[in-house]
Amino acid sequence: MKEGEYVCNHVQRMRRYVECLVMLNVHFDEDLAIDMVLNALPSCYDHFILVYHLNNTETTLAQIHNLLYIAESGMKGNNPTPSTNAHVISIGKGKGKKRKAAPKANLKNKVRAGSSSNGPKARPNSYI
Repeated sequence: MKEGEYVCNHVQRMRRYVECLVMLNVHFDEDLAIDMVLNALPSCYDHFILVYHLNNTETTLAQIHNLLYIAESGMKGNNPTPSTNAHVISIGKGKGKKRKAAPKANLKNKVRAGSSSNGPKARPNSYI
């Protein structure tokens, strides 16, 4: 599959290849056909392939086709309507709740030792 090509076209072409090989009496199981489709994907689908293998679920070629379509739409920014067969995990990238900083003490109302608004503090009378 080339970059920019639609994944639906790719999966359909790969399914036709598998059907031709089956007609030539080459025995394929579903997992081998899925691996052929996944191995022919470009590098932008590496994350999808990794998640697919980590989930380790039983899927058919038709389900892979649907999942790849949803992944492709997500890469392009579209929001397709997921079918009942597709399981998509969405992780939000939004900002969490902002914490409010503790209120700063009002320095104007506090009296500082050694100073006043009228000038420096007067020295007590010393004994001579």
